[in-house]
Amino acid sequence: MTGTTKARYDGSILSFQQKRGQESSAFFLPFLKSDMRLLDVGCGPGNITATLAAHVGAAVGIDIQPRSIAAANELVEAAGIGNLSFREADMTTLPFDDEVFDAVFFHAVLYHQDQPTLTRTLAEAMRVLRPGGLIATRDADVGGNILYPDLPGLRIALDLWQRWYEHGEVDALHFGRRQGAILRAHGFVPVWAGASYVNHSADAETRRETVEDARRSLNSLGVRLIAELDEALSAWDVWGAEPDAVYLRCRCECIARKPGAA
Repeated sequence: MTGTTKARYDGSILSFQQKRGQESSAFFLPFLKSDMRLLDVGCGPGNITATLAAHVGAAVGIDIQPRSIAAANELVEAAGIGNLSFREADMTTLPFDDEVFDAVFFHAVLYHQDQPTLTRTLAEAMRVLRPGGLIATRDADVGGNILYPDLPGLRIALDLWQRWYEHGEVDALHFGRRQGAILRAHGFVPVWAGASYVNHSADAETRRETVEDARRSLNSLGVRLIAELDEALSAWDVWGAEPDAVYLRCRCECIARKPGAA
């Protein structure tokens, strides 16, 4: 994550991000070209950035969390990816010259921000993009989530996560569906919109990992929430034991251009 308004950050978030590379960027890949220079804002441990790097000439990831950048640099060293680099930076004051990137990517970053931070962030994205350059965003929309069995304790868990992440605006939970309108209001020209799901229930192993991730994340919230946590944790155990359980988390996607010649 990166920015002035930051989500709560712990090991469970880092672990989750490390599992999601290809699916998180798949919608953007058809728009990329081998001679592009790309910036991934809020890159986390760098897995998504590494996927994007395979489709462009050079990719740079930034994050405000030192722990994320450390994990990302370890990834580069282990994989030996020559066109990929990472640096610690704030998305509201990007350490780059004007018009030096052909594409800017945001994944699960913008919906955490309050309006002033969002405005500064998108102004910075506009500044570092070349005319005709692309901006791509992928953010959650809780109105599209699909759960079965839809247990009250699961809804408590989802509510706890949303409160803990301290979203800057009351409409943040439906940010995904508004991405096109938001980008247009900040001077970009939307060219594509869609949605996909993060599948937390594809098979027995995925469901087991989902329950483990949920328990680890919920336990990190603190003992002051213990009454709600007990019901939420029990519900995830029940969900995990259901062989036909479903949890599909909606992610809305949008691609827009900076006005001007490509």
